[in-house]
Amino acid sequence: MKRTRLLKASLLLVAFLASSALLGCGGAEPAPAAPLMRDADPVEERRSSMSARAEIGAMNEEKVQAAFERASHRLSRCYERGVQRIPYLGGEIRFKVRVTEEGTARWAFVKESTLGDRETEACMLDVLKATRWPKPVGGEGLAENSFTFEPSSDERLPVPWTPDQLGTPYKKARPALESCRSQAGASQLTATLYIDTDGKALGVGVSSADERGEEAAECVADALREITFPSPGSYASKVSVSID
Repeated sequence: MKRTRLLKASLLLVAFLASSALLGCGGAEPAPAAPLMRDADPVEERRSSMSARAEIGAMNEEKVQAAFERASHRLSRCYERGVQRIPYLGGEIRFKVRVTEEGTARWAFVKESTLGDRETEACMLDVLKATRWPKPVGGEGLAENSFTFEPSSDERLPVPWTPDQLGTPYKKARPALESCRSQAGASQLTATLYIDTDGKALGVGVSSADERGEEAAECVADALREITFPSPGSYASKVSVSID
């Protein structure tokens, strides 16, 4: 299409020079200007389309899903390594990836997660950052998808807790957690924890509303691992809390 428009522009220039030469030599008058105006319109259209560029480009959904499917086996390996440390590890995790015009990941973050293990989440993010994505059209693109991982049916699931059951130790830690978030410039974060029978966090996962949350995730996870919570009793518990 671009070559066709350039060819039209070149033909216009030749036609104009030819008509000017005829006038200079006293020849016949040039053709009416109207056809030239109709031919000139595509040139102006080409110039406009070259300068128009959206902040978020369009991506082929089928190709995006195919890229996620290619990455799914490596995501599963990350999960399997996590299960070796936390036998009852499981939940749903949703990723968001910013794709450059070259088809590489500019950034990736965990948008939503009930998985509850930062090490597993970070492993999965590394997989998506190394994945080859379809090239967006008209700007950088966004790719998003979720995956569900279920523990073995032989494993006893952790007891569900509410944030209130984390007690005074969690209340005292809230200012430090909010500092992690604010220093990264992130909006709301959500942390999911597995509390072992000794009151320590066996696993901590972090999701965020935007990509800046990735800068706060390790800070939040480290702070929560330092806390000794009330013991859940004979079995581990699982709880999610908001940090805003």
